[in-house]
Amino acid sequence: MTKGKRLVLTPAGQIEIEEFEVPVPASNQLLVRTSLTQVSAGSEMNGIRARRNASPAEQAAFKPAGLGYTAIGVVEAAGSEIKKVAVGDRVLCSGNHSTHWLVTPELEASEVVIPQQYNVQKLPDDLTDVEIAFCVLGDVALHGVRRAQIQIGESVAVHGLGVVGLLALQLCRLVGAQPLIGVDLVEQRLDLARQLGASHLVNAGSHDVIEEIHSHTQLPWRWRGALPNKPQGSGAEVQLHCTSYIGNYPSMIKAAADRGRIILVGATSGSIPIESDELFRREIIMTGSYQTGMSDTHPYWPWTRVRNQHVILDLIRRDQLQIEPLVTHVVPYTEAPDLFDRMMTGHEGWLSVFFTWD
Repeated sequence: MTKGKRLVLTPAGQIEIEEFEVPVPASNQLLVRTSLTQVSAGSEMNGIRARRNASPAEQAAFKPAGLGYTAIGVVEAAGSEIKKVAVGDRVLCSGNHSTHWLVTPELEASEVVIPQQYNVQKLPDDLTDVEIAFCVLGDVALHGVRRAQIQIGESVAVHGLGVVGLLALQLCRLVGAQPLIGVDLVEQRLDLARQLGASHLVNAGSHDVIEEIHSHTQLPWRWRGALPNKPQGSGAEVQLHCTSYIGNYPSMIKAAADRGRIILVGATSGSIPIESDELFRREIIMTGSYQTGMSDTHPYWPWTRVRNQHVILDLIRRDQLQIEPLVTHVVPYTEAPDLFDRMMTGHEGWLSVFFTWD
């Protein structure tokens, strides 16, 4: 049997490199030999954090798990029933960080699984592996922007300027958001947001986010029926929450314009108390953005995950979406354990991280 390598998240939250036997695909399966995987700073880091912060008793209940869901590679073997792709095709799949990933495409239509885990797409030749990888997190950002239904000239604040946040910020610029406010704790990411189109920046560690957003969004023609003690006509009409931190939900409500829309794009967990008065009286809308059931098109919502991904690739191809400034690490998978440890210490010094599997 051929041996492969993969990253494993231990019950204690450590990253280890494990050897495994590469499976032989059945007649309805295909085997991808991975060349590149991308880290999700949301769901992956949340998973590591949850285990490292757990009690010994909680850790004992965890099982070793894979990490990652964005992989690019070449079809190494395919069963007789596979027609969509062929051996030698370069493809995108939802593989973990691993040298190989086994895909059963027919399960994409199953109602008892997460469909995108079994999607495989043949790739164009005019984009690099790194460029193509951004279509997955780009799809996450684009769905959030679509859910926001931003109009030209509406004020938008993007909270959390990681990869998803900086992609979302660029998409908001493309659809005409103005002013466009970037909010983060890391100066390097704030500077990058300025380069990518933000009109105003707020360092959440040194400034009052609520006051700053209200000061940048005062419009004299806005409806003036706001609650007392709020600047007339101010507040962000749209806010995108693109971070795993839920502690800023209350401040986002206070920073919202009347009838403002808050889109929850970032991967979060846990709970936090929210004062309902402003949410209720100012009719602020908080909307989740997770793309549940988005594998199939519908006449009233045609933006499937695959279609969104192709939109992102086209924007990259036409230089409308800048991804090169977001790339900080493209390193061999052998560096993954140390790099994940560094990433867990804070957000300084890294943004989009890739592992190569040659």
